[in-house]
Amino acid sequence: MSLANYLLIGALLSSPVLGASPSLLNATYPPLASSNHSCRCFPGDECWPNQSTWDTLNSTVGGKLVKTVPLGSPCHDSTFGAYDEGKCKSLQDQWLNPELHINTTSSIMAPFWAIQSCNPFASRDGTCVVGQYVQYAVDAHEEGDYKAAIQFARDHNIRLVIRNTAHDWLGKSSGAGALALRTHNLKNVEVVDYSASYYSGKALKVGAGVSLMEAFQASHDNGYVNVGGTSPTVGIAGGYTQGTGHGLTVSAFGLGADQALEWEVVTAQGDILKATPENENSDLYWALSGGGAGTYAAVLSLTIKLHKDSVTSAMNMSWTADGIDQSTYYAGITAFSKILPEVVDAGIGGNWVNSNTSFSVAPFVGAGKTKEEIDAVFQPLVSELKALNINFTYYSAEFPTFLDMYKEMNPFTEMGIFQIGSRLIPRGVIETKSEDFVDALKKINEQGAWISGLAYNASTPKVDNAVNPTWRSSIISLVAGTFYDYQNFDNNIANQKLMTETLLPELSRVIPGEPSAYSNEGDPWEPEWQKVFYGENYKRLLDIKLKYDPESTLYARTAVGSEAWIEKPDGRLCKA
Repeated sequence: MSLANYLLIGALLSSPVLGASPSLLNATYPPLASSNHSCRCFPGDECWPNQSTWDTLNSTVGGKLVKTVPLGSPCHDSTFGAYDEGKCKSLQDQWLNPELHINTTSSIMAPFWAIQSCNPFASRDGTCVVGQYVQYAVDAHEEGDYKAAIQFARDHNIRLVIRNTAHDWLGKSSGAGALALRTHNLKNVEVVDYSASYYSGKALKVGAGVSLMEAFQASHDNGYVNVGGTSPTVGIAGGYTQGTGHGLTVSAFGLGADQALEWEVVTAQGDILKATPENENSDLYWALSGGGAGTYAAVLSLTIKLHKDSVTSAMNMSWTADGIDQSTYYAGITAFSKILPEVVDAGIGGNWVNSNTSFSVAPFVGAGKTKEEIDAVFQPLVSELKALNINFTYYSAEFPTFLDMYKEMNPFTEMGIFQIGSRLIPRGVIETKSEDFVDALKKINEQGAWISGLAYNASTPKVDNAVNPTWRSSIISLVAGTFYDYQNFDNNIANQKLMTETLLPELSRVIPGEPSAYSNEGDPWEPEWQKVFYGENYKRLLDIKLKYDPESTLYARTAVGSEAWIEKPDGRLCKA
């Protein structure tokens, strides 16, 4: 990476986008725990712990401290060892597979946030340093590990990040000079009988490291289904539920955050708390349920609602621009968008992707719906596509349970391919301005970007939580993506600028009022991220952040309270 690129990244990281927004908040932030420092301690500083001190932490956590060796190091001659052609080729072949990164304590799936620290696709003599990866990770298995990691970070004024699977578009689970609290091995999962004034019935209690697939399987084995996303390796108690959580069954059961019944956490002060809608920590429950991850407290466990499993049907369809002109191709997408209100109101929801040459639904799902019912809902679209003379494929199937459908119809998702930004599309736009909406998609596609959309009805259930209120009146969470270039970092910088300044404004122009976005899939450089990601909830969320983490021990990019900090060109975290 050139010096010019490095300085440009530094300028981006220290820009007002990820820095302070005093005009919005006028918040007063407390001093650091160590008030003599305006920055977190950084490798090479006099304050950085010596090896003996790190060894003491390792002993405290029973040998679970891991020093980072970059995953891509076999592809380079470096201080981590000599180039290994076989290992390098194997890494390159697997690099887009989420499991490769999940099984480490430091590698991340959104490659931009490594800032070329150890790119396995770069030349053998290319840079390979820890750089923007975490320096160490406590591979936690119990609450004592949490307490030790948090206290160590506080005592030594070190940046602390929470990491589970590293499914993370915004770089929240990594950072230069950081200690990571890795929650991935808290794997307890059980179906319980839950009884409270706000819910009575079967529930699923999951440790912080339980994946969506592990949760789906446990629910399935007991005759139930839980809400979850499309990527099976995402952690359900981490950024998914804390960040709102969408998926294939939102129209039937609600958003991921709507399912939360109880959180168990370790605070920055080392206190173990339970947070429910009715106990003394109800404000923390509210914030954790949709108000963003990695900033209020470190989650130990989450208890969520379960729903009785039943027959589930799904539909895939696709067409291309082959043999038709662009106006006809996009007329098909317009017909698809116009039917979405009827689809989601029937309790059906799902994903699609499109470029300017291909469109694919994969899949739309009806929990509790027969094949005949889902076919009937999509029949008007089938008829319209035939009238347009679009050659399309359509496949639907019925399954005895949700998990049977999920394993058969939900496609495998690779990571590390795109850089993204997003918008929540109001229902009114689709009902009254669908042509304008599709015209915006066309303009985005013409810039070489792909579209991914998830359609839903999230208006119910009525739950008091920190979900951005725009979710309740929107119908699509729409993501635009540009391809990540592992060979030319300049292209990635250019495409990020394209996303912020050109592509997302195309969508914003068709949205009345202020735009909103899914905080888990947002543009990292969103100029007004507090409003866009959190809406009217932001001030209350910030108050809760400062109550439970008064010294800002926890930091994550674009998380509530992160405007108190800026990242310097070398990644060092300093007070704004």
